[in-house]
Amino acid sequence: MEIVKVCKILTRNDTGETNSHQSGITIPKEIANTDIFPKMGIDKLNPREEILFFDEDNTLWKFQYIYYNDIFFGKDKKLGHNEHRLTCVKKYLKQNGIVAGDTIFFSIDAKGVRHVGIEKKTNDEQENNGVIKLGNGWKCITIK
Repeated sequence: MEIVKVCKILTRNDTGETNSHQSGITIPKEIANTDIFPKMGIDKLNPREEILFFDEDNTLWKFQYIYYNDIFFGKDKKLGHNEHRLTCVKKYLKQNGIVAGDTIFFSIDAKGVRHVGIEKKTNDEQENNGVIKLGNGWKCITIK
């Protein structure tokens, strides 16, 4: 089994620093299709699922994973949604002093246990083998 780790450099919007109405971190389709996140379809309006992640201290965090899919239920495509979001992350971000520019990562191990972690921003850019940059600050790292 491949173990996948995805990372995102967080924006001010992701961390809540803009005080916007948006909640949580948008998960691009390429990331939503990894084993880290549950598969959600269009058979139900805006399905959601609680998913559990363990941090580096083995603390359990409960986040909500939502597929906003109202464009498939008659909402105008210009006003509707077709996006995945990870919500209920504010407490995790605040408790860990996470700010814009820090990197959050999500992974799943061979036993199916999900993990979350952070890397504080540094001035040094590191290039790693096996890293695929995806845009909007996301990277996907496949570990074999």
